[in-house]
Amino acid sequence: MALRATHIFLSEALVSGCLYITKQPMPVDIVSVLGTWFGVQLPDIDTGETPINRKLGFIGKMIGKMFKHRTWTHSIWAVIIMFGLAMFLPVPASFNAAPMNYLRLLYIMIAVGYLLHLFEDMFSVQGICWFYPFQKFQRSRMGHLYKRRKHWNPLLYRTGGYEELFIRYVSFVIMIYFFLKIFIENYLK
Repeated sequence: MALRATHIFLSEALVSGCLYITKQPMPVDIVSVLGTWFGVQLPDIDTGETPINRKLGFIGKMIGKMFKHRTWTHSIWAVIIMFGLAMFLPVPASFNAAPMNYLRLLYIMIAVGYLLHLFEDMFSVQGICWFYPFQKFQRSRMGHLYKRRKHWNPLLYRTGGYEELFIRYVSFVIMIYFFLKIFIENYLK
């Protein structure tokens, strides 16, 4: 599992870059950042080592026991469910009166954050099986699940390794850069 901070910084760097390019109003910026922040942490709900799992208490423990890490919560099926929920969850009528439906945007950005997490994990050495249970994992000597790969790829990073630290710090700088650009150009004028 890639460390939580790496997922958050990389996903927020991507989203803040998109927000900067598209020049969104402040409520859209805030909802997008918050939705991404929450959604990017959701796939790791299946392991007791994560804050989101611990905060859910009994429910988090049940999910951790029901699903092994990087199985169902790291598959295309979970992404389909997340986007389905984003599109079909009810929105109170008072929210529909707003120029933009911010609650629906929050749902969508949670799903986007979820998807970004899976893309990021896809490039780890462990990988993910998008079509679990139809794709097979192999077990390491430590008992961890890994996606079978035919060839080593230099574009892959090792969780907790130097590559991940590099990605984390570069993403943090990019994220701060875009946050500052958005704030200065849109809100200090």
